[in-house]
Amino acid sequence: MITDTSVVRISADLADLVPRYLNNRQSDLDAARQLLRDGDFYLLAGMAHRIRGSASSYGFVGLDVIAKAIERAAQQRDSADIEHHLQALERFLQNVKVAYV
Repeated sequence: MITDTSVVRISADLADLVPRYLNNRQSDLDAARQLLRDGDFYLLAGMAHRIRGSASSYGFVGLDVIAKAIERAAQQRDSADIEHHLQALERFLQNVKVAYV
C-alpha cells in the first residue's frame, strides 16, 4: 500500500534529473486520463509499462507498483480500476518527497 506521503531515497547522482522526471510523470498522468476517456486501453497499458521501467531505474518503487496496477487494469479494460490507480498516481506525485543519498 502506498501512503499519502512517501519519502524516496534516490542517488544524489540523479538530483538534476529527478525534478524533470517527476514533471514528466505529471504529463503522463494527464495523458493517461485522456487515453482512458478515449477508451485507448492499448496505449494506456504501453504508457504504464514504460513508466514501470523508468520508475524502477530511478528507484521510485511506489511509482513502479502503481504503474504495474495501471498496466494490468488497462490490459483487462477495467476503467474503474484504472481510474482508482490514476488517483493513486496523482496522490503519489503530489506527496512524494525525495531524499538524495
